[in-house]
Amino acid sequence: MTEAGTPAAGPLPERSTRPAPNLYNKLLALTGARLLVGTALLGATAWLTLGSGAEFVRSVEGLLYGIIASIYVASLISVFFLRAGRYLTFIGYAQMVGDIAAATGLVYLTGGAESIFTILYPLAIVNGAIGLSRKGANIAALCAAAAFLVLSIGSERGLIGQPVYLEHAAMPTPRLLLTLAANLSAFLLTAALAGYLADALVGARRQLKRAESELTALSALHESIVHSISSGILTIDSTQHITFINPAGEEICGRTFAQLRGKNLREDFPAFSDALSLGQLGRGETVFAHADLSERILGYSLAPLVDPGSPARPGFVVVFQDLSNLRRMEESVRRSDRLAAVGQLAAGLAHEIRNPLASMTGSIELLAGAPQLDANDRRLMKIVLRESERLELLVRDFLTFAKPKQVELARLSLSALVGELLEVFHPTALGAGLTVLREIDEPVFVRGDESLLRQLVWNLLRNAADATPSGGSVRVQVRTDKTEAHLIVQDSGAGISAADRGRIFEPFFTTKDGGSGLGLSIVQRTIEAHGGRVELESSPGRGSTFIVILPLSG
Repeated sequence: MTEAGTPAAGPLPERSTRPAPNLYNKLLALTGARLLVGTALLGATAWLTLGSGAEFVRSVEGLLYGIIASIYVASLISVFFLRAGRYLTFIGYAQMVGDIAAATGLVYLTGGAESIFTILYPLAIVNGAIGLSRKGANIAALCAAAAFLVLSIGSERGLIGQPVYLEHAAMPTPRLLLTLAANLSAFLLTAALAGYLADALVGARRQLKRAESELTALSALHESIVHSISSGILTIDSTQHITFINPAGEEICGRTFAQLRGKNLREDFPAFSDALSLGQLGRGETVFAHADLSERILGYSLAPLVDPGSPARPGFVVVFQDLSNLRRMEESVRRSDRLAAVGQLAAGLAHEIRNPLASMTGSIELLAGAPQLDANDRRLMKIVLRESERLELLVRDFLTFAKPKQVELARLSLSALVGELLEVFHPTALGAGLTVLREIDEPVFVRGDESLLRQLVWNLLRNAADATPSGGSVRVQVRTDKTEAHLIVQDSGAGISAADRGRIFEPFFTTKDGGSGLGLSIVQRTIEAHGGRVELESSPGRGSTFIVILPLSG
């Protein structure tokens, strides 16, 4: 037997080539159950007629085997049509009629109105309800009532011949009426109850299907949100073992879920583990070591994650974001504010110094030309003039830093520009005992201000030369990376310590004796004015590499 499905539309044959899944499954199950009943009946009949020694009238044996054969034949025909997936409603009604016919035959052979097999009629009604819902139950009840009335009245009043072994005196009318009323009431009550249960089951199935659809949609939405959100989501159990991380989290930390699943939180996220151990739920910020060995600044939020299955042992969820770019932007804004303030001071100071400096320099030049000066005085005058020139260069850097030149962008060849400057730089490098290595791709075009870019490249070359001892090398590379041009200046000098790397682009910060500390600040400001960025790779004893990244020109 199977569960109830959608009510049938009627006994008209269905011509759809695709079976309705519910009705198809029900009819298939009922066909299987009918074959089992037929097989059991066949075994019982064979035992009674062959193995027990009891004598049966040949006609009775023939009828029993005929009923069993009809059950098999009807089941095979049903299977044939079910395989084609057609006429399902018609098959349902045909099976119902066949069940009532088989029940009537068995009732006829086993006592008529008083047969114990009248129980088969309610079973046929239940089968009708299972396959065809309330309508099938009502039609089955009417058919069963009609068949039972005709069989009972006909056999008791001599209209239908009784089997020889069951011949008996006619049943009194009151008793016959009572028997008929009891059985017909049972049929109708069975139909009403089976129909009600079938309808209730259909309603429950629809509600379950609706709930499953809503749950599937909710689960899909939840999964979509978790996989689409730009923040990382990490969940751990009560023992701090990782149970889930979303794709954004994998990208932020540089590790896949397969690599993190089941690992202790402390192995890859020690800051999160420390916060949980100290009970510091809520927001926080930490420095995180990415899989590529770079450092990222992560902002995170810790919260309990209660599992409904084990509320006494909650896990935790960590929502985190990569704040590195945001912090760099904040630092850039703060640096710009500092530069603006320092720039105003530098501009005013430079103008105030430049005028008296020019007068002093002119006066010293006049005094140096006096014929009465001895050699020592002339040497001192030259020192004053040299230092005046250095001070003039410093003031000029101040003015360049305080009032940068307006950027005039035009398409130019970065390869050619760097190549020309290397030709000028080469004699200086040879004089310092340096080897210049060049790797320049052709052509690499950018949009930039030629004079500013020349000053930028020259500053980087001079810095590299100043940082490299005699016998060292300076490597210069120009290459492209899809939409960006890379200018790389690498030296083999002493390198820059971790403490100094964070301040290397600050104005007036220098590690050179006599330096102004404005060269790299001007370099950074120039690069930012061109919409690019600069990166520094350095460590003590391994030299320094400045990487200037500029947008390519189409």
